[in-house]
Amino acid sequence: MLVRFPRLSGRCPARSVLVLALGLPLLALAAPDGAAPPAPATPAAQIWINVGGFSRHFDRSKHHNERNFGFGIEWRTSPELSYMAGVYDNSVGKHSQYLAANWQPWSLGPVKLGAAVGLMNGYPAMKRGGTFFAALPMASIEGRRFGVNLGLIPSMKDVDGAVMLQFKLRLH
Repeated sequence: MLVRFPRLSGRCPARSVLVLALGLPLLALAAPDGAAPPAPATPAAQIWINVGGFSRHFDRSKHHNERNFGFGIEWRTSPELSYMAGVYDNSVGKHSQYLAANWQPWSLGPVKLGAAVGLMNGYPAMKRGGTFFAALPMASIEGRRFGVNLGLIPSMKDVDGAVMLQFKLRLH
């Protein structure tokens, strides 16, 4: 199967993020299932590698870093629950680490909906870069091998809100 992606230019990051957000899950869902064994009655745990992604901030005047590359691992123990940990380059040019539980009790077709709740660090406006509690609405689309997490960071007193997109690859 040959798949061609449109050229992603640096001129419009929002369009690039949108193309990737829509294209990757569709590619994952379109993968042929011919050789796949039947699904077990109880789903097995899944291990995903997260490779960071992109963010799009609501306040465009602050010129945030919106290429948030990093590395993480996600362990999905059930269709509703996964545990996540990783590091990435955050929107203010610092390194951040996170540890979270992603509970997604609702689904809309292939999209799982819920919230990620946990700890993170690296943002000077929050606890001077130290560790703080965070909770964000999270949606996931997972195919056999590829998936995405889409989160919403709400705007608050010292936090510029954004939409974040994280790419992942299933190992097991």
